[in-house]
Amino acid sequence: MPEPAFPTPEIEQWADAWQAARALTYDLLRSLPYAVMNFSPHPGFGTLIRQIRHVGEIQAAYVAAITSGRLDFATRPRQRALEQSKDRLDAFLREQDASLLAALREADAARTIEWHGTQATLLQHLMYLLQHETLHHGMWVFYAKIAELDLPESWRKTWTLK
Repeated sequence: MPEPAFPTPEIEQWADAWQAARALTYDLLRSLPYAVMNFSPHPGFGTLIRQIRHVGEIQAAYVAAITSGRLDFATRPRQRALEQSKDRLDAFLREQDASLLAALREADAARTIEWHGTQATLLQHLMYLLQHETLHHGMWVFYAKIAELDLPESWRKTWTLK
């Protein structure tokens, strides 16, 4: 039986863009040896593996907001144990992706989400999530360049990197 459709063509288009962006995150996670996952270019920045864990935890808050109508980043504790294994982190991200897509298939397209005192449409909320993921992609390119790490072919092609 096919998966239920998304509520609007715009949300379906967003879901395609999300899956493409997240595929890049998976490619990066898969390509880097665990030994370099604890690299950070500055003490004020998280390590690569901590950054990747962070995007999954932020995604969990966004998913919760789709059903609750209110974005709250403080509701979930940090899961530092995910940083002990690339496989564990990969599984966590895949779980978040499944939850996100399931929530979107059931979502009311007219839903608004309280964003720290303002209201965001469902599509705006989703765009903020996609922007957050791509912001981290830019950061990870910076990390890789400083550490002289090779980025996966998908990254070089998508972001036109050398």
